[in-house]
Amino acid sequence: MQTAIEVSQLSKSFGDKRVLDEVNINVPEGAVYGFLGNNGAGKSTLIRVLLGLLNSDYGMVKINSRQINRNQVSYKTSIGCLVDSPCLYLQLTPKEYLGISCKVKGLNKTAIDEVLDTVDMSRHINVPMDKFSLGMKQRTALANALLGNPQLLILDEPTNGLDPAGMQEIRGLLKSLPERTGATVFLSSHLLDEIQKTATHIGILHQGKMKLESSLEDLMRQESSSLDLITPEPTKLKVYFSQNNIESQVVSESQLRLNRVQQSECGALNRQAIHAGFELIESRFNHASLEKLFLQLVEPKNIQTQSMETQSC
Repeated sequence: MQTAIEVSQLSKSFGDKRVLDEVNINVPEGAVYGFLGNNGAGKSTLIRVLLGLLNSDYGMVKINSRQINRNQVSYKTSIGCLVDSPCLYLQLTPKEYLGISCKVKGLNKTAIDEVLDTVDMSRHINVPMDKFSLGMKQRTALANALLGNPQLLILDEPTNGLDPAGMQEIRGLLKSLPERTGATVFLSSHLLDEIQKTATHIGILHQGKMKLESSLEDLMRQESSSLDLITPEPTKLKVYFSQNNIESQVVSESQLRLNRVQQSECGALNRQAIHAGFELIESRFNHASLEKLFLQLVEPKNIQTQSMETQSC
């Protein structure tokens, strides 16, 4: 497997504070890699190391198979980036703004039409950016990051401040980029639901240490989903299912939760309960959740407390 980013034993401290602690990351080429962590986990520090804005204390970083350090700049020509909020000259049009970037990067201005088409902003090419919505500004900033056909896009919170419609637009764009441009996307965020809908691979950083790295498909396959049955007799229904070797738990006086259930099994389980004489008021399937897994890894005490409170209802 070819990697777009390979990080090995990377560590960084500021004074006595260890911000990155022997971090290992492997981002496959063509992936949309969701890099997750709470505020203060070290995500922004790692991104600054990847972009050559900070030196690490020790460890190795390879970008597109090339080992890098802060004194090298040639590898940056293969990277496009958008960190935090876009920095735009709002009195300019996208054509004028991207024209400046083309000059700085030594690119032909014909590249402008291509990147604006990629982010669906071609019809606004001559509109001053001070008239843009936040989503349109984000798209323009992404177009700037795409100039020069970078092999790798490093994006830090690209949906910050967007409304739901804007987030959906950017999500769709990011998911399509590997197929449309061949770029690998490294996406740092704390919005777990957005990452679950966008990423193909996941990495979780907590207090400077990597807690997990996996493809999203494998992760969700391992994470158990469940079926909630609303019934007047959850305790009796639990006994019935246990006799049929089906694991369940009484969540409340009217709710039974069947664990490790696939969505394809729900219909048969509902029919089984009804045929056994139980009344079902409602049936709800709970998909495996990246949020639940994340909290289990970084806040296990909170998860345990929430679980105990639910059982006592």
